[in-house]
Amino acid sequence: MKVIFSKITSQPKHFVFKKDSMVLECDISRKSHNIAFLSGVIRGDITLRCDLSGEEFNKHINQELVLYISNGMWDTQSQSDLMSFDVIEFFDGFIDIEYFLNSEIESIKSDYHIKE
Repeated sequence: MKVIFSKITSQPKHFVFKKDSMVLECDISRKSHNIAFLSGVIRGDITLRCDLSGEEFNKHINQELVLYISNGMWDTQSQSDLMSFDVIEFFDGFIDIEYFLNSEIESIKSDYHIKE
């Protein structure tokens, strides 16, 4: 799901994107002419592999997600109030919500997991 960056305003817009059993539910608002803010939650069940036994197991995920999104190159020199945050850059005028969900799923899978 792609959202046109120019359609994002200072008033938060609500989006829901589902992939398999995972859901990203978020609000996106504009913070400046080229920066947007995403605040949301990733929920669902994911299949992981135990790093001790090698067995697969299911785990319920309920994880907050906060991102700053730049429409084009983000100038790190002007990061005054965003110093502690990473800014994700898009260069085609769109915000790709599916990319965020896929990226977070892969990040979760790459963590260390133990079947309880």
